[in-house]
Amino acid sequence: MDKQPIGVGVIGCGEIAQLMHLPYIHELPDLRIAGLCDLSPGTLAALGDHYGVATRTTDYRELLSRPDVDAVVVGTYDHANVVADAIATGKHVLVEKPLAFTSEEAGPLVSAADDAGIVAMVGYMKLYDPGYEIGVERIRQLGKPWSIHMHDFAGRFDRYGALYSQVRPDDIPVETLAAGRQAVDDRIATMLGPDHAGYAGLYLTLLMLGSHDLAVLRGAFGVPAAVAYARQVGPYQLHAVLEYPDGVPCTLEVGFGTQYEWWDEWLAVYGVSEEVRIAFANPYLRHASAAVHVREAFGEGPSDRVLRGSPDTAFRREWMHFLDCIRTGRPPRTPLADGLADLELARDIIKAMPATTKKVSG
Repeated sequence: MDKQPIGVGVIGCGEIAQLMHLPYIHELPDLRIAGLCDLSPGTLAALGDHYGVATRTTDYRELLSRPDVDAVVVGTYDHANVVADAIATGKHVLVEKPLAFTSEEAGPLVSAADDAGIVAMVGYMKLYDPGYEIGVERIRQLGKPWSIHMHDFAGRFDRYGALYSQVRPDDIPVETLAAGRQAVDDRIATMLGPDHAGYAGLYLTLLMLGSHDLAVLRGAFGVPAAVAYARQVGPYQLHAVLEYPDGVPCTLEVGFGTQYEWWDEWLAVYGVSEEVRIAFANPYLRHASAAVHVREAFGEGPSDRVLRGSPDTAFRREWMHFLDCIRTGRPPRTPLADGLADLELARDIIKAMPATTKKVSG
């Protein structure tokens, strides 16, 4: 007898849900959209009609109470409470990054998921990129690196919208959105403390744009031993030096706000006689994977090769992995513990900066 599709409740039906999550849940035969939750009634009506989903609610707890919802994807702005409630009701969880806004919020989620025996993973989709997988294997063949460089200046965020149809009703009270963001800002300021609360915007840059870069580094090299140096370069730009075991240095630079017509994100690893660079594609483009550039000796001269991953979408592979973990009981590649580790690293990077009582603004 065929297995029934896994019923997925989508909590938070904003941009990334519309561009990536909903299409792949709808497309993959072993998944089905069991319900939609969003603060916007207009969004619920449009997407519910489009995908033929009858269950629509503005209260995520109603979705969690339904027996036909086996798993949820959490794409709201503030994740921690939603994840905690999903775990408590025994639902499998795929949560968009960041897992939470502070490590204090994230720690209990890790232990709760372990105790509940459910599949819970963070949506670090770049780790499922076929090009990244090729690149990491090639990096491991280098042996101990001389140096590591993670660079992410992103690119324009106003081009890809023309490729997709999105629903954006303006029907959520401004006060509701403002109150939610203020609550997050207050928690971050408390966590950073008075000497570093001025870096709150930069910390959010690390959790949003930079979280994927922290995950990419961890996926290739594990957790760094220390933050040797960190400085703010601009309102949403930072430069840091991380130190990995055996003293291997890593330069990390993350910046938001460029107007590049290309996607500028790459990981370069330098060995004794070879360089491997993983160049990531624009994450909002489907069917595009990272390209791996290998520079090595060929006789007495240099040789450059480009190794390309299969033309797949990291988000689709992420969903296939999530489904496989639910079906087989295998542990996920990006568990909640990884989300906690990245929050701790982001905090340590900010804390390594000079104390400031001045709020840095754009």
